[in-house]
Order: sequence, then structure tokens, then C-alpha cells
Amino acid sequence: MSEEKAKKILLVEDEEIFIEMFGDRLKQEGYEIESARNGAWGIKEALKNNFDLFIIDMVMLAMTGEEMIARLKLEDKTKNVPIIVLSASVDRETQKRIEGMGINEFLIKTHITPSDLAEKVAEILK
Repeated sequence: MSEEKAKKILLVEDEEIFIEMFGDRLKQEGYEIESARNGAWGIKEALKNNFDLFIIDMVMLAMTGEEMIARLKLEDKTKNVPIIVLSASVDRETQKRIEGMGINEFLIKTHITPSDLAEKVAEILK
């Protein structure tokens, strides 16, 4: 990366393996990664800092991904920040509802590689 400031991504995920797997790959691509272990913590981080993208897991303690997205969409500071949803286990109906909330991408966490995620991030942030 040249003089351009690294894009900042908030990865909201409760499983360490996914934070490491996806976070490490995105760091290799030159992104600055912050992580939060649940939606409540994610909201706090999102409102405190400026992010270029949110990557949000659906199933977490304290606040689900869906609740977090609804909250982010209400806040002036975060309502236009792109969102990628990662989920391992939601039904088609839930997925459709989430997609209708104005997210950019819905990815099944067990079907994508860190490289796939990095490509999607690059597409959205270009």
C-alpha cells in the first residue's frame, strides 16, 4: 500500500478460530482489523471508531448479528458503512430477512475460504 491509509474493518465474531483465520488473511491484504467478541461490544467499537466495513457473525451472545445490524442502520455514523454477514447456521428465511436489511453480502462461513472473504472485501471497498 502506498501513502493511502489502510481500510479499517471491524470483525464481530465470537469464535477465536474464525477471528484468526479471516482476520489474519485480511491483515495480509493490508487491512487494519479490529475484532469484537459479541454484538454489544461490536456496537460500542463501531460508534467509538471509524470503520470502512463491518464483518458480522449472526449467532453470538449478548446481541445477535441481526440486532447489531438493525442498530448500526439506525446510527448516522454507521448506517452507510458496508456490511458483510458471516453465518454458519441460519435458515433461508432468516438469510432473506437479513439481506433485506441493506447488507452488502451474506456468506456461509463454513463454505468460504479466507481468500474468498478477502476478495469480497476488496470488491466492496474498491
